[in-house]
Amino acid sequence: MGRYTCAYNCENANDSDVKFFKFPLYNPRKLKKWVTNMKWKDWTPTRFSVLCSNHFEEQYLDRTAKSVTLREDAVPTIFSPPDNTRKKKASVNPKRKRTKPPAKASEKESAQSATTSPTTAKNSTQNKELSQTEQQPSGDKDPRKAEKWRVIVDEGLMKIESFPHFFHGDYCVPQNIQWAPDNDFSTACENSENMIEVNEPWQWLGLDVRGPLPQTLNGHKYILTVTDYYSKWVEAVPMPSCLPSDVAKNIADVISHFGYPLRILSRLPHDIVHKINRELKDQLKISIALVVYHQQTGTADLITPQMIDRIVCDLSDEHAADWDVYLPAKVFSLCFKEHPETKERPFSILCCKGLEPVQSPRGLNYAYSKIQETVFVVI
Repeated sequence: MGRYTCAYNCENANDSDVKFFKFPLYNPRKLKKWVTNMKWKDWTPTRFSVLCSNHFEEQYLDRTAKSVTLREDAVPTIFSPPDNTRKKKASVNPKRKRTKPPAKASEKESAQSATTSPTTAKNSTQNKELSQTEQQPSGDKDPRKAEKWRVIVDEGLMKIESFPHFFHGDYCVPQNIQWAPDNDFSTACENSENMIEVNEPWQWLGLDVRGPLPQTLNGHKYILTVTDYYSKWVEAVPMPSCLPSDVAKNIADVISHFGYPLRILSRLPHDIVHKINRELKDQLKISIALVVYHQQTGTADLITPQMIDRIVCDLSDEHAADWDVYLPAKVFSLCFKEHPETKERPFSILCCKGLEPVQSPRGLNYAYSKIQETVFVVI
């Protein structure tokens, strides 16, 4: 889990006493009071939505324990005076707003034309390689400053300007996000039915696709990464495309070496995840949906993706024509170094504990839809 330290329209938001509280989703009567007092129109809180302690009167805060908690009858009442009834605005990244130069007329026109493209065109491109939009020329932009590649995620997540917006539900809009392991996190405060603990190697994995990168002499443009959330072991494979068939083929190869995990989380578009599962069922002769769409894919482990990103940047800069040749050695070295979070080598945790690879699909007590609604906590 992560935390942010400053919220829009909240006084003393940088004070260490400011705490954040989740909405009472499992108490409809209390939840209705919270939402009514906020006076937002056409907005419903999610499991990631929170309010800071500045919205609660002191009588509702219990400061007797080590950390501040809410009393049972707590209801938020302190909000800025509304202009009649406001509609929820989209989140804005103020840093981006400050540093973004004025757009030229030609750039505005191109942006407007992009946003007004027909829906049918969007649907048709989903059945093709996801990289087609990345191959368009960048115009007069400085190639050194241009985004060379990205982690391919669901279109809905790509629209989020202040990432990760979905952790605070866009009410307290963050102004200065500092993501770090939440040492104060207590499982006692969480609903056990809505939380999955990751407490063993090769249980829950995260899948990402990065690209497009400079095409190598071998025709590779993308990198598929599979990360074990517990051990931090990383598998990275170069791919010529990010089609579901290519992704499924490499997932099957990883499973042949390390066995079946419980499930693999991914933030690829819903339809792509569905096609990957269909390919895996054919290739592995299984009946379960092994890959699960989940927004928390990139935030259950914050440090390892950053380390992977640095490797990808270095390889694409230093070895543009053959980064795929250097990739295995770089990732192998990463898995044999002490991880900043676990203080152990991923190899030691995954391969030296005497665990045998699971050779068949692993059953779960959670439905596919239930997993999507669950928060993952690495123990």
